[in-house]
Amino acid sequence: MDPDALRGWLDERVANHEFGGVALIWRNGRAAFSYAGGIAHRGHGVPVTMQSRFAVASITKMATAVTVLRLVDRGLVRLQDRLLEILPVEHRPAALTRRHNVHHLLSHTSGLANYHDDADPTWASFTAGWDRIPSYHIRRPADMLPLFADRPAVRQPGIKFEYSDANFILAGLVIEAVTGRPWSDVAAEEVFEPAGMVDTAVEAIDQDPARLATGYLVDDGPPDHWRANYFSVPANGMPDGGMITTAADLARFIDALLDGRLLSPPLFAAMTRPQGPPSTDVEQYGYGCELVVENGVVTALGHGGGDPGVSTTVAHFPAAATTLVILCNQDRGNWAAVLQFCAALGLPEPRGF
Repeated sequence: MDPDALRGWLDERVANHEFGGVALIWRNGRAAFSYAGGIAHRGHGVPVTMQSRFAVASITKMATAVTVLRLVDRGLVRLQDRLLEILPVEHRPAALTRRHNVHHLLSHTSGLANYHDDADPTWASFTAGWDRIPSYHIRRPADMLPLFADRPAVRQPGIKFEYSDANFILAGLVIEAVTGRPWSDVAAEEVFEPAGMVDTAVEAIDQDPARLATGYLVDDGPPDHWRANYFSVPANGMPDGGMITTAADLARFIDALLDGRLLSPPLFAAMTRPQGPPSTDVEQYGYGCELVVENGVVTALGHGGGDPGVSTTVAHFPAAATTLVILCNQDRGNWAAVLQFCAALGLPEPRGF
C-alpha cells in the first residue's frame, strides 16, 4: 500500500466533488491509515474530520441483527419463534402468516413486501413514502408500518433471499415487543456500549446531532446547489438504517464481534454464514451481514449503506485481518473509494455490499 498515492487519489476526488467523507484501514485494534476530506456542513463551511459522525444507512442492520441475537443468546426470543406470537396485532403486516419467524427477518427470506422499490435506480420510490407520511412524523419503527403493512407478500417465506428494508423495521418491532423498550435504547445497551462505540447513537436529525456530517444529494446540479437530505430520510434513525456513528466506532464494532464480546460463538457463526436457501452466488447474506463467499469460504463480511445523501461501507477481510470503513456524506462516491482501497491493499472486492 502506498499511503501517499491513496491520499492523492482521495484529494483529487474531493477537489472534483466526487467524494466527501472519511476512509479508515483498521488492523490490530488501531488505525493503520485514515483520511478525512470534504465538507461536513456546506452552509457553515465545516470540514470533515475523523471525528465527524455520519448517518450510515443500512450498516445499521448489522447492529439491529446483533441486538436481536443477543436477546436470543439470553433466551428472551428464539430465531424460530413465530412473528404472529411476538408482535402485537397492530404491528402485524396483513401478509404475515404462521410460517414467518425471526430468522426470516434477519436473513431477508420473509418474502414480505418492502416499503419502496429496490429496483428503482433513483431515490424517487424511496422518497415517495414521505408524500404519504411526512418524514418528520417518522420517529419510531411503528410509524413506518403504513407504508407496507397492507401490501401482499412477494412470495412465501424461506424460498428466496430478497433484500427488504421492511424486514428490519419488523426486527426493530420484535426487539420492542420482547423487551418492552424502544429498540434504539436496547441497541445502545446491547451493542453500542459493550462494543465501546462511544460516538454512536440513534438520534433525530432535527435535534442537531453533535458533529454530524450533513448528507447531500449530488444530482441537484452543481455542488453549490446540492440539497441537504433533511427531508429525504426519516426524522429519526430506524432499525433498517440511520444510526449515527464514526469510522472508528464501526471498526470497534467489528472487533467486538470478532473478539466474542457481543455474541456467543454459535450465534456469531450463524450471523456470518449464508442463511438463505443453498446458493453458489458470490454475494450472500447471513443475519444482518453481507458476505462474499468464494469456493465456500467467506472472504469479506460487513454491510453497505445507501440513502439520499449517504453512501457507506464497512468490510472486514478475515484472511488479511483488516477492516475497511468508507463513509461518504454524498449519495455517490463511496464505492469508487472502496474499489480503489481494495486494489491498493490486494483485498477481494466486497461485491454486493
